[in-house]
Amino acid sequence: MQSGNPAATRLKVLVEADPGSLVRVLQFFQARNVIPLRLAAHRLGAEYLQIDIDVADTEVSADALRMIVSKIGELPVSLCAVVCDGVVQPLTAA
Repeated sequence: MQSGNPAATRLKVLVEADPGSLVRVLQFFQARNVIPLRLAAHRLGAEYLQIDIDVADTEVSADALRMIVSKIGELPVSLCAVVCDGVVQPLTAA
């Protein structure tokens, strides 16, 4: 990991491919004034969307992250939300 880049934790979320799914997932970060380091969304066929969210460990506590994952899991469009083990190195500009 390069110095200056904070350690990060990755969340993986699987939701229905609904136009409002991204906004619904991100609202829990907005409510806590947290801007993710990285966000990637990939369509999985016509029905599903996988969202990967990297959050700086300095921005949100482990307890708050578990709460966010729990709230995402309660969304009607959510199929699965998990915190990945290990430390993620955020992408850096080339």
